[in-house]
Amino acid sequence: MTSIAHKRTEAKEEAVSWAGEEERAFLALASIKGIGHKTLYAIADAGQSFANIFYIQETHHVVNLLRNFGSRIDGSLGSSWQVVREQASERAARLIEVFSEQNTVLIFRKHTAFPNAFHDLTNPPHWLFVRGNLDALARPALAIVGTREPSEDGQFLARYVGACLAYWGAATISGLASGIDQLVHEYSLRFNVPTIAALGTGILSDYPRGAIDLKERIVAKGGAIITEYLPRETYSAQNFVMRNRLQAAFGRVLIPVEWNAKSGTAHTVRFAAGLQRPIAYLRMPDWDKARLPVATQNGTQTARVFTIPGDEVDFKQFVHCAISLKTQESRSDIGDSPQLSLFEKQ
Repeated sequence: MTSIAHKRTEAKEEAVSWAGEEERAFLALASIKGIGHKTLYAIADAGQSFANIFYIQETHHVVNLLRNFGSRIDGSLGSSWQVVREQASERAARLIEVFSEQNTVLIFRKHTAFPNAFHDLTNPPHWLFVRGNLDALARPALAIVGTREPSEDGQFLARYVGACLAYWGAATISGLASGIDQLVHEYSLRFNVPTIAALGTGILSDYPRGAIDLKERIVAKGGAIITEYLPRETYSAQNFVMRNRLQAAFGRVLIPVEWNAKSGTAHTVRFAAGLQRPIAYLRMPDWDKARLPVATQNGTQTARVFTIPGDEVDFKQFVHCAISLKTQESRSDIGDSPQLSLFEKQ
């Protein structure tokens, strides 16, 4: 019995070995009432070490410092900082154990697994919680997004794109929302394509409701769940907007399936346009221009409208060229594929 217990202890220690002092200090600070996402971002923006702040000894000093970074921490704390720090350390240790059981890690920008594509953003995340396969973050990916309430046309287009995934051989990223996003994840799983779900909530948040099984299958099939929000942080409209910038940056090409001009997908389209990511707009043969709110600032060289059915060959080639590029500086190579003006054939 002693030998078995010893082996279990060794396995647990090995499982939590990813968490160094900086990660532990971050999780501990995040567990203290009054210290939230914005405070931690302000600390990181200032180039400060979470560990250095967490291990400050003098209560008045650390409280003033944290309040300068925007925290709402109680000036008295109700006890000394040493006691607060010890309690926070215990909470962080329990959280690390939960993460290890769920194959979840916390990575910072300097981590080798941190996606290079996020550095194209003016405000890349300082950290990511990743559940699942870190290697999935290094693969070329398609960002495929759309409405939560797709029409029959939208479902048809999403399933068509899903059926093409095996042809392209790239990973996918979407937002796990009901509707188009979940169809993307489901078709990725069907065709053994690693898929990444970018969340607008914490990694331990049960959102969206009913998606637990899908999350499990994404991880089991070599994909990943990612978020920059604190473990149990709930959703907000702003969180989803910021999540959408990650989808736009991570994909080498964006395929918006069905959406309207005032939607989360529209934010993703605008982010992708601003990043000069290629965008493959899809439409049915009888859609008019009002049905497809394109981001005009992207230009025709890296944005195309494809009618499905009709432009299947050009669409597949456009996406293939986009995901085959080794660098975004070479995105003009997409021009080698047959070109159409944005609304030719409409």
